[in-house]
Amino acid sequence: MAIQKRKAVTRVSAAGSPLKRGARAALKKELKAAEKEQDEQEVEKPEEPQDEEEAKDEEDQEEEEDISEEDRVTQEEEQLQVARRKELRAIYIDELKQITTSKGLETCKKDDMIEAVLAFEAKERADARAHKAKLRAVVVSKKGELEALPLPELRDVCNEHGIKGQLTKHARIEQILKLWQQADGVDKALAKMACDEREQELLGMDKVALRRLCEKAGVDPLVKQVMVERLVRTENTAGKFARPTIAPESTEEQEKPKKGKKADMVDALLENESRRKQELELK
Repeated sequence: MAIQKRKAVTRVSAAGSPLKRGARAALKKELKAAEKEQDEQEVEKPEEPQDEEEAKDEEDQEEEEDISEEDRVTQEEEQLQVARRKELRAIYIDELKQITTSKGLETCKKDDMIEAVLAFEAKERADARAHKAKLRAVVVSKKGELEALPLPELRDVCNEHGIKGQLTKHARIEQILKLWQQADGVDKALAKMACDEREQELLGMDKVALRRLCEKAGVDPLVKQVMVERLVRTENTAGKFARPTIAPESTEEQEKPKKGKKADMVDALLENESRRKQELELK
């Protein structure tokens, strides 16, 4: 459109003679139309922000989907239970009893057995999800522990595992994790996690409940070593093991020179220690 303006100006200058009012009006209209068309083209350009807003909306939706993971699991669980309930209601009572007994449940009315089977299977799925989450947590924890090590210490760990060569930190961590996994590191970490959880659970119980658990498991709560340790600790606190008071010897006996055989070094030290303690008591 800028070219058309230059052409119009050229025609005006080339004429050399005064233009008529009609020609001038037509030229002005042509210039205005060209400017208007150019402005419309410039206005029509900024349509990209709408696409950016749509992209943002899609990203927000994806984030909402990631945040609502628990809701998604709940919806899937409800759908599974609805489908499984229809399936169990459609089978014969004998087959339903077999399914019930195979899961260690008692047989009863059909509706009660269906609900019991559904609850049992839902618990199995929940336990499987929890186990999967624990597996991930164990591996992530071990990886984070290795990543927190400085490079020299990480090299030492690699040498202990027989990992040689010029490797990057990421490659070293990967090799260590593989060896750790092959050595049943995941199972050992899970066992320790379960042991710690059980210990915290028992520590939160009262003494009566713990005693009942001990009796049920056939464990003697009165451990001899524990009782002895506590008795000795109590007697020590009471001062039964304090150093006995020794009567001070007379000054003449202390200053009397010893004759005969030269005193042994150990005896001399013991005598010096005894004298030093007596002096401290007198102070």
